[in-house]
Amino acid sequence: MFSILFVALMATAQPTAPATEASRPLPPAPPAAAPTFLARDDSGIGKFESGMGRHDDAWLADRFAEASWQSDNTLRSFNGKSSRTLDEYKKSSDYSTSKQMLNMLGRWKAGNKTHTWVFDAAGPNGGMPLRALELEDLSGQDGYHVRATVHCYDEPDTCALYAKKKTELLAPKPQEAAGDLALRQWRNRVYVEECTERPVNMDQPRYPPDALREGRGGTVFISILFNRCGNVRDSWLLQSSNHRSLDRAALSKSLEWQLDLKTLPPGALEKRIAKIPIRFEVGDSVPPGQSN
Repeated sequence: MFSILFVALMATAQPTAPATEASRPLPPAPPAAAPTFLARDDSGIGKFESGMGRHDDAWLADRFAEASWQSDNTLRSFNGKSSRTLDEYKKSSDYSTSKQMLNMLGRWKAGNKTHTWVFDAAGPNGGMPLRALELEDLSGQDGYHVRATVHCYDEPDTCALYAKKKTELLAPKPQEAAGDLALRQWRNRVYVEECTERPVNMDQPRYPPDALREGRGGTVFISILFNRCGNVRDSWLLQSSNHRSLDRAALSKSLEWQLDLKTLPPGALEKRIAKIPIRFEVGDSVPPGQSN
């Protein structure tokens, strides 16, 4: 058996040295610098647009074909294979597999850092989607600008429900390459955004299999940014556990949390920032290389 000791929210937690392991620790990833921008400044909140697409289901089917084709060529490049044209791809069994996977998985995400598609599985129309969310990050040195477009060519009632759900999404964080102004405006937006308080969720991160096999544990110190509803909107590393997998697991899981605001001290509530230590502890009864 193994256990993970998850330490509760502490707005003023002080880092302590991680436990000594028998094995030589991996070189730690350099701690991410805490954001240097300040919230609630005079730079505004930028733009987050949402709207409905004005095309049709055939147009959306073409977008799915293009997105899955680009993903296919990326995979082929990784495997040392030559790329192929869109027409060649659409005639291949891989395209048929992509449509089948869309319906099996229920959704298909594709694109790049600044232009992302999330296709939803649709009805019996040959595996082609009738619904999709298109996210475009147009942020740059002139500030924050993200556009969310809902494409739906299904039954009117279905599209109305789908559009309501998608347009209530929280504005996504811009890419770091956009610059400090865009990041600052996005953070300002987090302070004032419309949001929904969900059931409290402070689930422990899953213990990374490689760290468990190695018998590695440690404490990760992170900071989180949250909105007035307690939705965690950003996280960054304050002090590494000396194991990259543990650090990544803590940061990734924290973005799914819904905080219990009543447990936070006034300082954290005002700043919307909390410091959290997360401790991963492997039970003494677990030999390295084994798991429960």
